Amino acid sequence: MGEASDVHNLRSDFLQLLRSRRVSHVPLCVELAKPVKNPLFQDSSPPSAEISSESCPNTNISNIDHLLKEENLYLTTEGGEQGRLPVLILSLKENKHHRRPAVVILHSTNKNKEYLRPLLKTYASRGYIAIAIDSRYHGERATSTTTYRDVWDLIKLADYLTQREDIDSSRIGITGISLGGMHAWFASLVDTRYAVVVSLIGVQGFRWAIDNDKWQGRVNSIKPLFEAAREDLGKAAIDKEVVEKVWNRIAPGLASQFDSPYTVPAIAPRPLLILNGAEDPRCPLEGLKIPEANARQAYEKSHSLDKFKLVAEPGIQHETTPLMMKEACEWFDRFLKA
Repeated sequence: MGEASDVHNLRSDFLQLLRSRRVSHVPLCVELAKPVKNPLFQDSSPPSAEISSESCPNTNISNIDHLLKEENLYLTTEGGEQGRLPVLILSLKENKHHRRPAVVILHSTNKNKEYLRPLLKTYASRGYIAIAIDSRYHGERATSTTTYRDVWDLIKLADYLTQREDIDSSRIGITGISLGGMHAWFASLVDTRYAVVVSLIGVQGFRWAIDNDKWQGRVNSIKPLFEAAREDLGKAAIDKEVVEKVWNRIAPGLASQFDSPYTVPAIAPRPLLILNGAEDPRCPLEGLKIPEANARQAYEKSHSLDKFKLVAEPGIQHETTPLMMKEACEWFDRFLKA
């Protein structure tokens, strides 16, 4: 009973933090949108191609493009310029009126929802309703190269998805890559409507990285943010103090009560798959030992140890691989189609 209460309090504290950062609360509303012809990439050198279809498991449906239904929407999630959430949905055209499982797929830093189209197509071909959004300050919401970690949009997205007549509200999964994997992790912590979770190269130990001087990989991926903080603090170089102050500023609790040793176990007993590279400098494997042990203990106590899995692919750094894509797809098939 005590452990259940602790998880409830953790979830409540996280939700309270999210609500405290809202500009204003507004009713959720839906607006039709048009496809984006020239999606914005914020990389200094934008990707030359989308996610390779070769790395995405497929059901090999012929003429798949002719069988797909595409929806482009805006959801209003709060007041302010970032309160307009762009949504892209792909699904198979079907005349039958039955509810299907859904998978929310989240992009990595400096990408956008259109970058995920091959994955959306793959999941749609397997019978899912596949959903992608532009994260804050990305894609259609970009006003600068600043990244922002906030899962409020995913709570409001769940509000919308559970109202749709074509989605089985008890079978909604969530996954993401890097920044998206982090969002999937935290969204599933705070919102239990996400029934199955897969995080790709997104889960790490933030406190462990600071204490063990292994923060450089993550910090360098969004370095301008930390350089600005360094200047404000009057320091000659980014150090542990700068890193901790930035995390506390943009994501309070990220390196303390909301870090992975506490929040990963709180997802139990829902199915959770963590896919990382064994040599990933942004998500050091050593920093996941305690979160993994705590998670296994939580899943074992809930008699659901088969619903937790961590795969660290040997020789892989901060990148996704065909093996990861295959593992993710099979995880959703196992737990959303059962």
